[in-house]
Amino acid sequence: MNKKIKNVIGLTALILMALSAFMPFIISSRVVNSQSPQLNPAASYSFPWASSYPTFGVTTGSGPIVPNNWNVFGVGERSDDIPYEFIFETLGIADFMTGQVYPWLATNWTFTDNNTNFIVYLRHGVYFYYNGTLPNGTQGQILWPFSAKDVVATYQDYFKVYGNPFNVTVTEVNPYEVIFHFGKPNVQYALYDLLEQFIVPWEQYANLTNPAAAVIPIPVGTGPYYLAKATETQATFYRNPYYWIPGRPFISTFTYYVGISNAQAYGLLAKGIAQWGGTGSTGSTPFSKLFTYANPQYYHGMASIGNGSGGQPSFLWINFARLNYWPWNETWFRYALSLALNRTQISLGSQYGIPTGAPPTPADFLPSPMEEIWLNSTIIQEAHQVDQYNLTEAIQILESHGLKIINGKLSFPNGTPLPTYTMINYQGFSDTYATTQLIAEDLAQIGLQINVVSETPSQMFAALDGGQYDLIYWITNAYSPYYVWESAFIPPLIPGTDQPNVTALETIGVYVYSDFGRWIPPKEFIDLWIQAGDTTNVTLLKQIYNNMAAILIKDLPAIPVVFDAYPRYEYEDQYYIGFSTPQYFYTWNVEPWIGGNLLMLMNLAPRPPGMSNAQEVAYTQAAWQDLLAFIYGKANTATPPSLLAMLQPSTSTVTQTSTSTSTVTTTSASTSVTTTTSMSTTSVTSTVSTSSGLSTGVIAGIIVVIIVIIAVVAYVVVRRR
Repeated sequence: MNKKIKNVIGLTALILMALSAFMPFIISSRVVNSQSPQLNPAASYSFPWASSYPTFGVTTGSGPIVPNNWNVFGVGERSDDIPYEFIFETLGIADFMTGQVYPWLATNWTFTDNNTNFIVYLRHGVYFYYNGTLPNGTQGQILWPFSAKDVVATYQDYFKVYGNPFNVTVTEVNPYEVIFHFGKPNVQYALYDLLEQFIVPWEQYANLTNPAAAVIPIPVGTGPYYLAKATETQATFYRNPYYWIPGRPFISTFTYYVGISNAQAYGLLAKGIAQWGGTGSTGSTPFSKLFTYANPQYYHGMASIGNGSGGQPSFLWINFARLNYWPWNETWFRYALSLALNRTQISLGSQYGIPTGAPPTPADFLPSPMEEIWLNSTIIQEAHQVDQYNLTEAIQILESHGLKIINGKLSFPNGTPLPTYTMINYQGFSDTYATTQLIAEDLAQIGLQINVVSETPSQMFAALDGGQYDLIYWITNAYSPYYVWESAFIPPLIPGTDQPNVTALETIGVYVYSDFGRWIPPKEFIDLWIQAGDTTNVTLLKQIYNNMAAILIKDLPAIPVVFDAYPRYEYEDQYYIGFSTPQYFYTWNVEPWIGGNLLMLMNLAPRPPGMSNAQEVAYTQAAWQDLLAFIYGKANTATPPSLLAMLQPSTSTVTQTSTSTSTVTTTSASTSVTTTTSMSTTSVTSTVSTSSGLSTGVIAGIIVVIIVIIAVVAYVVVRRR
């Protein structure tokens, strides 16, 4: 080969090697720059007329806040620390009553390969954010880009803590795509368990040996708010200036108050300290006497909506492990018990004194929004016949099978009275405890002797899980028929089979976490449930659900009573608007403790002076539709000028929104962004850099120079030749 040609080849190779060394940096820089954090326009919104408004307050009954540990996988953390709902976000948000799933940190998802692969596509431009005191005592911001790496770390911890019943592995395809591979397909688990899990940053949660025991001293989330300060009873939040939904949220700061009792929470609402609540009833005391009396025009309370729909499925569980004898094991007996319950009076006595506060639970055990979506009219009609009050017919059924009421006691055919049964609940849960007492009073009318016992929550739940009770009135989960029925009636299965673990069910003291009545369902019911978990076909799902409901109506494994009122929801619209209301009810996720309340929180805004009720409804509808348009990718903003115009005082001219990059006020003394090298499982030492040392323009210039050098060298060589 000619020596000059060899030199050209060698020189070119050296240049290309150098160029290849730069490429990872170039590619990385471009990705980072395309994902550089953008200040949310909401950070510059100013509503000067709202400066005299009370700071937005939120309250609900819950356990105390744990101010020094924000581990979302910690024991009891998510159930007690409501603030998690404002800091962390999920891939999708399911409507609590209808099961509709909205894309959130995920933009879309799909099932492939016979539902064994669940592919999730992640949203771009999202950042984990925190501003305040770091664990090392310094002040600063944290900005970590959200990517598939965070999703993988989250679910590795999730499976360690909650188990992995369907042998799921999660793999990063690229920074914005992950695949959940199912060893055993389950569509419902993917939609209502995996998508609903808080996503956490890998910098804090990766490679934890025992995620439930880790201490996470500060919360770093992608949510609309970040924590400014917290005590056991109160937390203050500021708006995340880099939040990914353009123009939202409208409220810049709010305070969360722990309501250690229903009475305290209602006091905060009545005094105007809290503007949004999610508090259960105090028995039959109506909203008008709890808090709305203080400002009837603007203070509102809801226990379901006006047509009586809604409510969490609630019923009387019979412990079949204890009451596994005649007549309890007979369907006709349980049907007679159902006819003996005066559900209207139970509702009046336990749920705010209004019948629509607790509509009757049908024998399909589904709330009406869900029932109407999935079941046909014939099944619905049959299910509702079971909850009709008819004391005369109840007694006739009992007597027709040989039972007798002797001296006010229900007795066996030989005259021996049935024993006294214990029904447990917790007196502090005033609504469910009142219902328990009223059930006992109704059943006494047919001679059943019921002893109502109040136990502490920990004792009650331990008894429920361990089968150490006779009867209990309690609620179950929502989202879909699959989840309602799984929680209530699907027993733990023998691993690797579709057979119920009968030994576990029949052994009192062995904990189970579904099928709390320890009913052993027919195999057909379990088979149908398994089929429901393995299909995305809506038509097939409806057929499966109707068949499952028919079995429940026939066997009646529990006694349907009334729905535990939902939403337990209080709000004021004197100073703040955008709530889901009877006038425009757009989401059931309205309680502060319900996951996915961001669907409503994103629409809340200060009420402009002069706004009429009609204008309030129009704003709420527009805010919701604009939010949907953005999260579904049909608009590049959730807050168009037309929506902002609706938030201007009606007596003033609409002004153009400022594009200033000023940030919201924070409690930290510094807003510096530092660079990270490592992350402890118990502390956050620093933050990740969000941009490279060279700009895209500089890198492009380097590339041009290299290309020019190659061209010049080639030209010189060829010319010499």
